[in-house]
Amino acid sequence: MGKVRWREGGWMVGVALLGVSEGVWGHDVWVERTQTGFVLQYGHQHSGHLGSRVVAYAPSQVQQVRCYGEGGRVVEARVEREWPVRVEGRCTAVRFTLVTGYWSRTLQGVRNVPKNEAKEVLDSWWSAESVLYVEQWEEAFARPLGEGGVELVPLVNPLNLRAGDKLPVAVFYNGAPIAGATVAYFGQPRGVSAEDGRVNVRLQRAGVQVLQATVQLPLNDGKADRRVEQATLQFEVRP
Repeated sequence: MGKVRWREGGWMVGVALLGVSEGVWGHDVWVERTQTGFVLQYGHQHSGHLGSRVVAYAPSQVQQVRCYGEGGRVVEARVEREWPVRVEGRCTAVRFTLVTGYWSRTLQGVRNVPKNEAKEVLDSWWSAESVLYVEQWEEAFARPLGEGGVELVPLVNPLNLRAGDKLPVAVFYNGAPIAGATVAYFGQPRGVSAEDGRVNVRLQRAGVQVLQATVQLPLNDGKADRRVEQATLQFEVRP
């Protein structure tokens, strides 16, 4: 990974495409729509990686749940904190943040523990993933929502697009544009954000759309080598 530095107007972070795609996108986060609400799922549904379609997570790992209403404002909603975590309400969009914490890749495999609690460690990271599911467009969604961390922002209404169209998006970190972040479509890298955080992604199919932006930053806490944050943008387009 390259150096991380502040540049006027935003962050600059060097990320190798191969390093991001291998291991970091080992699991997906996505939202399933039900008749009464939205359910957070975790596993291997959209990226094509091997493994179980749905993997159980601890409800305590879901550290933030947001329901957005008219005008993109946060509104009250019922949150069920049992697995799988769900939110029920009149939401135009929902956002979940799942923090799975420290991971270590060892000679024996990948473990969900910090590197100081593992042996023969080859790589280690701290991981947080968020997913924004947009059901109804609000102009506020074309700007960072101010939730902190990585945000993948659609710059136009994606619900008006069709398969084959390009969607301009921007990657923000703590509210500022970030350059060098890798943006993927269904787990496959499609571009790297420019200094204004922007990148264009072509929608290759109709139906559910899943875009991901990943940022890696150095971590020197003795428990992991890097901090990995991923933001997923999910919506649907017509055929």
